[in-house]
Amino acid sequence: MFEFKKLKDIHLEITSKCQAACPMCERNNHGAMPNPNLIESDWSLEDFKKIMSPNLLNQIKSLRFCGNFGDPIINDNLIEMCRYTKLVDKNINIDIHTNAGARKQEWWQELASVLTDNDRVHIALDGLEDTHHLYRINTTYDKVIKNAKAFIDAGGKAVWAMLIFKHNEHQVEEANRRANDMNFVSFSVKASQRFITSLKFEVYDKNKNITHYLEPASNIDLNYITKEHLDKFELLSKSAEIKCEVKHSKEVYIDAQKILSPCCYIAPGKYLYTETNLLKDSYQRVKEQYLMIVESLGGFEKLNTINNTVEDIINSKEYQTVWDYYWSNNKPIMCVKSCSKIDNVMRPQDQYIKKA
Repeated sequence: MFEFKKLKDIHLEITSKCQAACPMCERNNHGAMPNPNLIESDWSLEDFKKIMSPNLLNQIKSLRFCGNFGDPIINDNLIEMCRYTKLVDKNINIDIHTNAGARKQEWWQELASVLTDNDRVHIALDGLEDTHHLYRINTTYDKVIKNAKAFIDAGGKAVWAMLIFKHNEHQVEEANRRANDMNFVSFSVKASQRFITSLKFEVYDKNKNITHYLEPASNIDLNYITKEHLDKFELLSKSAEIKCEVKHSKEVYIDAQKILSPCCYIAPGKYLYTETNLLKDSYQRVKEQYLMIVESLGGFEKLNTINNTVEDIINSKEYQTVWDYYWSNNKPIMCVKSCSKIDNVMRPQDQYIKKA
């Protein structure tokens, strides 16, 4: 891996809570049914200050508030965390990824006053009035737009981030126009990668009734997973060449439980859940591999950033030495899937990126 003195970026999940119920998110099972394996928790401001010490903040260049399960704006301490970060080092770039469907407009104005021109808030707006809510369940287009306007008008720099499906692909041009009119600094479009076992994804309500279906955008070439693909993947993974993304970018990920992982791809392993029989064995294998990696790194206690500094964890003998073994011999599914030449066997690459 890399030594602490080379660390550049930190990806934080300061909460595993979210008011939305996006059907393809790992915190939900096809919509309104929660993932029974997920443990919800928040960082306190005291946790943040202890983990993100001046020594650590002075080492890095950027801080990303995002995560696998939660939305950072749900944490009541987000603004104060940003304020503290800027007091320690005003030059750190802050990125916040959110559905922006929560908080009052005054809160968004205060956030804008704390951030600087180099910071960005990436706002998920997946369509317009009639389509946005079909994926961002429990959020509304009008509420998100009002919050975005309050933030931008107060001087904040926002990115309109649109996830495209068949139901909203015809609205990309109009969404881009609205983003320009509202003074978003940029507009990005990305196709969903999460059509795994079918190109028609069921969305359920709390009673497990199908409310609608999600389908991929028509100009995106996706392949869904079959038993044949899984068997092929197991064979191909043995010869896969893993090129670790975070080894190159010099980044670490700290989850809502304050456990440090090298990246956000590996971190959710213990929380994965599926009712799809086709993926149950694979998900179980991912969990087993995740726990094996944690054990190799010294266990959860050694990776707990409340009890150990980020510097000590990264510079530990375990963190510095175990990765070559996993990349060369016992290759984890998530590493092969995310950072190898055959990752398109399991997931398509991001496509159709567009900026205003």
